Amino acid sequence: MDLDKLLAQGKKELLAKKIETVSPGGGIKVVLNGLMEVMEIKISPSLFKEEKVDYLEKLLKETFNLAAKRAQKIIAQEVEKNLASSPLSNLFNLFS
Repeated sequence: MDLDKLLAQGKKELLAKKIETVSPGGGIKVVLNGLMEVMEIKISPSLFKEEKVDYLEKLLKETFNLAAKRAQKIIAQEVEKNLASSPLSNLFNLFS
């Protein structure tokens, strides 16, 4: 398999991944695909009270960051898996 096909296959697999992250307390859910694109956001209606705006903003930030970290791990695993099955794997073995 040539490198372009390998990269295209990897991108297709990452797009199919679904990374679901829920905030502490469960008030916010963020779903990303493997390319770290936001697919879905759910916010509990109880967080829409005016006095909770700062809390809501903090939870959104934390939940997005957690989702991004999970997506980065999945991306790294996919890259590693795809490189292991590519002709480049022999090149990397020379240096280990």
